[in-house]
Amino acid sequence: MVVSTKRLLAGRQISSAALTAIQGSTVATLTFVLAVAQFGISGLVVRATLQFWGAVAFLALFCTLAAFYIQNAAVRKSTPTRVGFLMGTEPFFGFVLAHLLLNEPLTVPSLIGAGLVLAGTFAGIWFESRTSK
Repeated sequence: MVVSTKRLLAGRQISSAALTAIQGSTVATLTFVLAVAQFGISGLVVRATLQFWGAVAFLALFCTLAAFYIQNAAVRKSTPTRVGFLMGTEPFFGFVLAHLLLNEPLTVPSLIGAGLVLAGTFAGIWFESRTSK
């Protein structure tokens, strides 16, 4: 997807915000159509608390739209390979935030996994920089 975005943006004057708006509305429209086709319009009714809808809004705005905007902006200034490597660090940041915010325990397997994610990312960036010279 990052490579496709880079190719799409090459030589075009579309802003990262506009591209993110197009991506977000396309996904929302297709999801709505598929949900209605599968469950009917009544299947879209969800009775939930304000806290639930606040969590949904937070996830949609910050974890989805903001992340796509940042990715689209980063692709303009970097290579798709580098952006892909950096996006691969999501599990590491999830691990760190789960520990800091939710008091998840630091176990040996999770620390090894975090180290492997970071090592793989830095190795990939290092190899890319050596081959692109």
